[in-house]
Amino acid sequence: MEDKAKRSLGGKLALWVFWIFCGWFIWSLLNDIWLPGPPSGNANGARGATSTDGFNSVSSVLLLGVVGAILGAIAWYTGPRDPDA
Repeated sequence: MEDKAKRSLGGKLALWVFWIFCGWFIWSLLNDIWLPGPPSGNANGARGATSTDGFNSVSSVLLLGVVGAILGAIAWYTGPRDPDA
């Protein structure tokens, strides 16, 4: 019977951190899109307030995407290796 490649303890930790971050990222994205709330700053609904909120949402998605890519790369790098290779 062949032995399966196994993750080290650090690899398991990296994978758990990556999946927890993915869940939090999806929750954050849904929170920004689904529950935006009233426009901040201007009570009469001026266009400038909503564009600022939109910029904050887009920039946070980009930043969290970069962090997620880094965590995903770490989880992939610490993945199981073939012992025969």
